[in-house]
Amino acid sequence: MTWIETELLVCAATSRELATFDPLNEGGWDEVACAAFNSGVAGSVTGVGIPLTLLRLPSLLRELKPKLVLNIGIAGAYPNSGLRIGDVVMARSEIFGDIGFELPDEPSFQHVSSVSFGAYYAKAPLFLAPTFRYEPVGYRFAEIDACTVNACTGTKLTGLMRERVFGVAMESMEGAAVALACSAAGIPVCEVRAISNMASDRDMRPENIAIALQNLTDYLAACRRREGI
Repeated sequence: MTWIETELLVCAATSRELATFDPLNEGGWDEVACAAFNSGVAGSVTGVGIPLTLLRLPSLLRELKPKLVLNIGIAGAYPNSGLRIGDVVMARSEIFGDIGFELPDEPSFQHVSSVSFGAYYAKAPLFLAPTFRYEPVGYRFAEIDACTVNACTGTKLTGLMRERVFGVAMESMEGAAVALACSAAGIPVCEVRAISNMASDRDMRPENIAIALQNLTDYLAACRRREGI
């Protein structure tokens, strides 16, 4: 298949999250690694979690050769982050948050980056793309550091441990995987998410997810209007 020149690749874990970039195309996004185009903008549903992201995204990057990747979706905020449901955030950095060693005593977890063979898993900087950094009136926006986990936080104890160990404010299941794939391809990546839950005692109320998705939709629409995308 031959692709048109791609300025921007927008990727998300699910079609519902990807539709926040283009609400009119909500029913048109495939649930697999499939791209749709509009004036040099491509969209892709890469799947939930690290494995599917690293399975599907690299081939798209090779094929499309985008100048920028925008990773969007919802995320959980850690207990002491100061973030609220619906806040829109841009990630300054990403790290894989549950690759390492369980310990019998405090701090209970040791990250793989703390040992000689784990340097590759150190915190990775992300691109703070001016195009998608905007503070619309009435919406709370913050630049934060993030981590990516295989198992979402379900207890306050785990949430406190992860934010303490990594100095991060939020978690997702794909961000660091997108960052890794883009780094290997030499392509800058910007991550913008909206907070749908607290990464503490698990509470995934549908109304909070709806608030996050709507706020992300409004935020991205404001960015697109300003930039003429």
